[in-house]
Parts: sequence; structure tokens; C-alpha cells
Amino acid sequence: MIGWKPKSPDSRVASTRIRCLNPLRELQRRGFPVELFRRDHGSQYSAVVYSKLYDDASYREAVDLQNRGTRIIVDLCDNHFYNPAGNPELARARASLERMLRLADQLVASTPELAEVMRAEIATERRVAVIGDAVEETITGAPESALSGWLRGRELRRLLDWLEEGRKAGTEAALVWYGIHGGPYHEHGMGDLLRIRPFVEQLHHLHKVQLTVISNSKEKFARLIAAWSVPTHYLEWNPDTFLPALRAHQIALIPVTQNPFTRCKSNNRVATALAAGLGVVADSIPSYEEFAQVCRLDSWEQGLRDYVRDAALRSRDVGAGQALLARRYSAERIGDAWQELFTAVAAEAAKGLQLETSPD
Repeated sequence: MIGWKPKSPDSRVASTRIRCLNPLRELQRRGFPVELFRRDHGSQYSAVVYSKLYDDASYREAVDLQNRGTRIIVDLCDNHFYNPAGNPELARARASLERMLRLADQLVASTPELAEVMRAEIATERRVAVIGDAVEETITGAPESALSGWLRGRELRRLLDWLEEGRKAGTEAALVWYGIHGGPYHEHGMGDLLRIRPFVEQLHHLHKVQLTVISNSKEKFARLIAAWSVPTHYLEWNPDTFLPALRAHQIALIPVTQNPFTRCKSNNRVATALAAGLGVVADSIPSYEEFAQVCRLDSWEQGLRDYVRDAALRSRDVGAGQALLARRYSAERIGDAWQELFTAVAAEAAKGLQLETSPD
């Protein structure tokens, strides 16, 4: 049995879903012996995965499990070594991360770039397995009250009505940006949109467009985006309304501020947009390069115009992108990668136990 322990139990956290709950669900569907970590099952685990989790309590727990013969797997999906401002809290977290990585029997990263960083930071030649993110085509949030669900539904209907009114008034394309508004590790988030504001406003001057922001800070939207010359709308991110809202648009905007953190990010934002049927215009990072033929990278002015003016081109690119996702990033394909890793780790654990119990 494999135990899997994410940093947060909250299914609204993307890394919890993508790096734990979704692959776990796929493996359980196959009958593979894996479950969310339970402390009272510790003696039954051949391996435990710590997903983005390396605090003191987790380290002590992992040491105890390892001493009892359990293999420790540490999975990382963000470059938490990056701390350009020298933030003391992040520095302490980095030390904890390095300690956990050195303890682990097996390291896993979401991208080759992150795997290289992990090896370099702990000065190891050990192999780091690279397992990408399965594309999310459904997202189910935690249960909520009837009132909360009604309010979420009302906000979604308001967005859909706004988009429909724009379409009737001659809007040629609905643009969307989505993501967390910002974070402690790097320059990123909603502020990335400011770099492409001239292209979006110029586009609107030539072709009427609308822009939706789906995020977690209405205050930042009001401060940074609401005054643009393009019609804009804000929707609070919610697992139950996100994908229906996303699918109501035609083009996803994914500007990226280049730094050591963002270079290690996976392709999940591009993948999510393509899977939802949107054309993608984005800045390039290494994980986006394999999508260069099915979206527009580093081509904001021309790329936006092409996709607004030529719906058939956009549709062809989306179809080709969805085919690529099916080949490489489906739940089944990523499930295969995790299953292969767990099978190999379990075999190593069994071999080590045999060696320990063999007579001299």
C-alpha cells in the first residue's frame, strides 16, 4: 500500500488536486493499492508520498516511517528555493525543504527544469523522476451550503449574461485570464496582465473584445484592471464555476514574468485552456514549448489578431492541442507514470527487506 499526503487537504488548492487527489483517484479506479495517508495505517505502507510537504512535523514523521522500512517519496511542483528578496520565512522553508529532499529515497518533480534545480540545490547526482500534470477537465469542490452554492451560481450567470450582451453588441472575442492574484515566491499573478495591456487595448480598438479575470482578489482587479479601455469583468475563482466560466470564452491570455520560479512551472495553465476549447496566447516558458505549434507563444500583437480574426485557425490549433493532451497528459497517461514509479519503489523496498532478513 502507498500512502499519499498533500500539503493541504483542501481540494480548492490546485497542487492538492493535480499532484495528489487526481492521480490518486485514477490509480484507485484501477485497483492500485494507494490511499490518502492515514497515520494509523503507517505500518502498512511500503512507501509514502509527501507532496509539496516538508514542515518539521512531516520530517519527523518521515524519519520514523523510514526507520521502520517505509520508502519516502518527496514530490515538488514549484521552485521553493527561489527567494530573491531574502525573506526570512522563505529561507527557513528552504532549509526545511533541503532537509526533506536529502532524507527522501525517491524525488519527483513536475518538470525537467525543476528536477535540475532540485539536484543542484542539494548537490546530488540522484535521479529525479519527472511526472507532469494531468489536464483537468473536471473540478469538484468541497461541499458548501445551499446559500453559498446559489451565490456562486448567480455570479456565474452574471458573467454569462455579460458575455452574451457583448456578443449581441458585436464583440468578436471574449478573452480570459485566470490564476491566483500573486504570491510570496516571485513576481507573478494578475500583475502580469499589465505588460500586455497595450496589446489588448490596441486589439480592442481594431476588433471589439471583452476581458474576464478569474482570480482570488477583487480588490487587485479593481486596482489594476478595471480602468482599462476594454470592457472587463471579474469572477471569483471557485472549483464549481471555474470550468463552465472558462469554456464561455474564446481566447486565454497567459502572460508570464520570466524568473527562476516561473521557468519551473508546469504546462497546466496552457493545458487547461486548450482542453476547455480556448485558443492560447502566452509568453513561453520551457514547459510551454511543446505546445508551440498549437498556440501562439511570444506573439502578443499578431497572435491575438490571428485568433480573433480567424476562428477556423483557432479551432484547428485547439483540436491539435487537445490531441496532444490526450497522448501525453491525460489522467490515464499520468496515472501510468505514477504507477510505474510506485511499482519500482515498492520493489526496491521489498528487495531491501529481503536483504535485511537474509542469513549471513
